[in-house]
Amino acid sequence: CSSDLTVLAPRERVAAVIRLAADERYCAVAAVAKTYPLCGAEPEQLLSQRPDLVVTDPFTAAETRFLLAQVHVPILEIPPLRTLADVTDSIRLLGWATGCDEAAERLALQTEERKSLLHQRAEAAHGWRVLNLAGATSTYGCGTLLEDAVATTGATNLASVQRLPAYHELDIEQILSMRPDALLMSVPPDGEAKARERLRQMPGMQLLPCVQQDRIVFVPGTAFNATSHHILTAAEGLQRQLLAWGKP
Repeated sequence: CSSDLTVLAPRERVAAVIRLAADERYCAVAAVAKTYPLCGAEPEQLLSQRPDLVVTDPFTAAETRFLLAQVHVPILEIPPLRTLADVTDSIRLLGWATGCDEAAERLALQTEERKSLLHQRAEAAHGWRVLNLAGATSTYGCGTLLEDAVATTGATNLASVQRLPAYHELDIEQILSMRPDALLMSVPPDGEAKARERLRQMPGMQLLPCVQQDRIVFVPGTAFNATSHHILTAAEGLQRQLLAWGKP
């Protein structure tokens, strides 16, 4: 929500953003968010900002939404985002709710254009079987935004093929049995070297041909885990590297 709101709304219209938005490990617009008033996510902290509207998402605690409703603070709840179409819908919804329709339409169209460019190149990436890994061995499976982002590149998300749930912890035997053609990995800022070292030290991981061939795509965690248009940064990075490698 914060990553869209800081783009759509004039600065004076934003009373505050939650502190997590200013953490560069988790938010793609952390540098911008740091320049806004910051607050915690507890109801009392939100109310202290005297907002006319509170924008929430599926990660907002139910009790927070309940307490805000009890004191008649308007809430805009962004629904779960599972596809790139959901992303553009949420941008337009946020624009409508904040009176920033024109800015929202510009961002939505930019997002759709980036998606269209991925589609145009997708056929060249067909055949690639990709396993996404967040942290050590967690993966995003069915019904996730990352699933749709990988599919948009033309590649196959192996966690989806295995019908794994939205967020699933794998063991090394499962990873080896999948035999991915490439790994898509989330890394924090300047974290690629540490991620490579972690892979080297994980028992069994070096048995994967894709690790032996260094067919690993590292993308910022702020894109990999994004629930906004920033997920396209991960998709674009993945597709660009797959096309550079050619066929699996």
